[in-house]
Amino acid sequence: MRKILLGTTAAVGAALLAPMAAEAQEAPTVRVGGYFRAYYGYTQQNGQAPTNVSMGGLSGGPNDSNAQLGNTFASARNGHNDFSTDAEVHVFVNGKTANGLTYGAVIEIEFDSSEGTVRSDARRAFSRKTGAAIDEMYAFIASPTLGQIRFGDEDGPFGGLMNVGWVSNFGTGGAYGDFESFIVRPTRTGTTPGSVGDNTKIIYLSPQFFGFDFGLSYAANEGEGEDTGCLNSFASLNCDRVYAATGIAGNGRSHDQPGRMNEIQWAARWRGSVAGVGLAVGASGMFSQVVRDISATGVITRNLRNPELYQVGAQATYMGFTVGGGYMWGNTNYYYIPTLRGDKDMSMFFGGASYTAGPFTVGANFYSGQYAGTAFTPANANGQRRWAYSIGATYRLAPGLDLLAEFVRQEMKEPGVSALIPTGNLAPGSSGDVRDRGKASVFLTGIRLAF
Repeated sequence: MRKILLGTTAAVGAALLAPMAAEAQEAPTVRVGGYFRAYYGYTQQNGQAPTNVSMGGLSGGPNDSNAQLGNTFASARNGHNDFSTDAEVHVFVNGKTANGLTYGAVIEIEFDSSEGTVRSDARRAFSRKTGAAIDEMYAFIASPTLGQIRFGDEDGPFGGLMNVGWVSNFGTGGAYGDFESFIVRPTRTGTTPGSVGDNTKIIYLSPQFFGFDFGLSYAANEGEGEDTGCLNSFASLNCDRVYAATGIAGNGRSHDQPGRMNEIQWAARWRGSVAGVGLAVGASGMFSQVVRDISATGVITRNLRNPELYQVGAQATYMGFTVGGGYMWGNTNYYYIPTLRGDKDMSMFFGGASYTAGPFTVGANFYSGQYAGTAFTPANANGQRRWAYSIGATYRLAPGLDLLAEFVRQEMKEPGVSALIPTGNLAPGSSGDVRDRGKASVFLTGIRLAF
């Protein structure tokens, strides 16, 4: 499949570069855009006041100002109120060749490269929570009759570019939006198209033919950017190209470990209008291999299952109303993490609706999924459940300037998983207390400026 995809992409690329009728050539132009958003959030969440929670790996040493008992925090309390700001600067480069092809690049610079920092780091260095990093960056070449090729760090057809049924055009996106900035892990981790990742890939997006279009992408691994050989003097788990390493044996992986290799995404959809109703239907999928495990004796085995996912969706728009929904299923865990053989497959329903009248848009959406979770056993056959629902509104105050408000409720449950087990950690509680259900409610309001 990998050879077929690369061969097809090469053929399309050759067609795009073939001679065409001469047109006026345009030198590349550069435009700067982006957004800024500022929100107030009120959060209610269990697990915001843990006691006797082991945090040994975060100790700052003997001079650490955090009160600790050995490697254990005695207690911590989170309040309900907070502000959250975020911004991105986007650079758009566009040009046109003499034969009519368009080309260019997109570079998105974000200012939230880390989820946060402990106070000791903030005192002796800059706050990494607002550090600059590259979100997406890719180059493209396109023809109106042959389609577009993109190469770089970007979403794929399955991972955000061609999905159908995810209604999120109100507030910050509701159950798929920015409420996660206000809540404590792990409740906020969702399984939505954009969370597949921007790993470096080559993408082909076709033009529309009688309302139909399709897309394909290939990524060698989950890595982004340069230095794919990694900074170590030897091959290690931190190298993008690693295909086998010691310790790839658990259900899923930590966030600093590579997981998917030779990833292929595909999508197909139809968009049109019937009796004045705008319609869209689509199907997509993702296949990949996983990093294999190296035993103490040097034997290489595949302990995790190769992820295989599918998604179908549909939506309709009429007189300002939009309704959509769909279904995703496959052998991945939550957040597209590979699973062990014998683990429960994931399944997820999603849907939403919105109404736009002039500058106002109101809407609601939800998702509900079942996954293998963190401690899947035959006795825990139901695995883990995650679900969320929301309602929100947006008011267009001026071109590019929105006022918004929304309420989101998100929950997760994994029977029998104690909060004190590091792999569970659903809702930290008192010593010996098994609290296997994480719950969070967020009301947020604020402004968003796109420029």
